[in-house]
Amino acid sequence: MEDAIVLNCHCDDGFDIQTLIPSLVEIGKQTLNRCHIYTGEASIFITDDENIKNLNEKYRGLDEVTDVLSFSNQHEGEYYGSEEDGRIGLSSEEFIIPADFTDQIGEVVISLPQVERQALENNVEISQELKFLVVHGFLHLLGYDHVETEDRKEMESLEKEIMAE
Repeated sequence: MEDAIVLNCHCDDGFDIQTLIPSLVEIGKQTLNRCHIYTGEASIFITDDENIKNLNEKYRGLDEVTDVLSFSNQHEGEYYGSEEDGRIGLSSEEFIIPADFTDQIGEVVISLPQVERQALENNVEISQELKFLVVHGFLHLLGYDHVETEDRKEMESLEKEIMAE
């Protein structure tokens, strides 16, 4: 039986992580299934600090490197900048959706250099830190957040459960 969830994983040239991609795809699917999402399409993109910093500034108003960004098709994130919100006008169009269209869940973008730094700080393998950020990013795609204490506790609890599976 073919998976109802289609998960694509791409990385910038020069990153030697091809052997990790199947485990990243698998934990992404586990995260979606754990949250009762059984159909749809999502992407994971592994990039560098420069790209993630540019995305963070454009879509969140934060001129800094971050570990993971989530671009959900259902849940809008916060914009923190003082300049014009780079997201304005991006979702105002109405499109005719074909009957066989796969629901687009969103995209998770991860900075590999930041993953490497955090893995060193946290004394874990790069593969473990990458998997954690896939889980974290996918939970954001589904609307989970960690701004408020109760929300943070719920998100962290789910992260621990999924990582333990």
